[in-house]
Amino acid sequence: MIETGGYCIKNSALTDTPFLAVYPDIVTENIARLVALFSDISQIRPHVKTHKCLQVVNLMLEAGIQKFKCATIGEAEMLAQAGSRDILLAYQPVGPKIQRFVDLIIKYPLSKFSCLVDNESSAQELSDTACRANIVIAIWVDLNVGMNRTGVKPQSEGKALFMFCVSLPSIRILGLHAYDGHITDYQVSVRHSQATSSFEQVRKLTDELSQMGFKQLRITAGSTPTINFYSQFKDVECSPGTFIYWDRHYQALYPELGFKTAALIVTRVISKPATDTVCLDLGYKAISSEGAPDERVNFLQFPEAVIFSQSEEHLLVKVPGSEINIGDTLLGMPHHIGRTCNLYDSSTFVVENRIMGSWKNTGRKR
Repeated sequence: MIETGGYCIKNSALTDTPFLAVYPDIVTENIARLVALFSDISQIRPHVKTHKCLQVVNLMLEAGIQKFKCATIGEAEMLAQAGSRDILLAYQPVGPKIQRFVDLIIKYPLSKFSCLVDNESSAQELSDTACRANIVIAIWVDLNVGMNRTGVKPQSEGKALFMFCVSLPSIRILGLHAYDGHITDYQVSVRHSQATSSFEQVRKLTDELSQMGFKQLRITAGSTPTINFYSQFKDVECSPGTFIYWDRHYQALYPELGFKTAALIVTRVISKPATDTVCLDLGYKAISSEGAPDERVNFLQFPEAVIFSQSEEHLLVKVPGSEINIGDTLLGMPHHIGRTCNLYDSSTFVVENRIMGSWKNTGRKR
């Protein structure tokens, strides 16, 4: 049995490690917390890239959430299989992905799919492919509000791209998309100030387009750190992702959001090369490994543990003054849960402190 930090797994002894343990009751609490932050549930469009799990989508559908956002064709198909009726692929399909996206639209007629566009060439190719398939593709004009990753500048390029897309025969514009993943400051006032500046660009473009007769445009914006900012706008959909499982990084930066950790890594000591050093079965293949060594995982039983080396299959940790034996099981809170989930085909779910089965991370498949 493992019991620490309010988490307990009574029947972990026969389960192989490493594995990702998910607590459905906490997932449900996090969903309820998210819904409570908004005055209208239609403002919520959760991103599924963090969990990639059909059962988690079902929990959100049961809570009344109808719209979803995803990053891959595989995630989009998972949402359609769950019965989601409104699916935004927050990615601009290019190359073979255009036909894959069209095939998805045809295969799941009960789901309304849409995607992003940030240039005329891609918009034209989408329209041409849709025309050959005798369908119309719904799109969102992707705006760059500071992330500098995708999108067009709202004021200098946004209107021109919008009007070009309007001219295409097999494209239907739903609205504007603005991802603000660059806004991550731990201070609420700073985040809200930055979000205000970022969102003003979107508002100006929306107002200008409205004056030209385009009055039913929707806006999808934000991420988990800016939930509280966008929740005040009833005409804006917000797309948080990490909220669903939470992680060490967000727990440290955004405690005011009130979400709880719903997914942990379970690992075992496989060797003890020194009295104050243990080797765990938690290599690059089992835990997100970007950033510094201390940005991997936090061990609940030993918060003072220091990670100093990692390879494909091993993680070396110094734990001074603690009695840890070979075969002992540790619970770890991932620093970045999204990239960690992507390493696992499935998650082990824990109910009433017991492992009850597994959930496939269906959206992980390309």
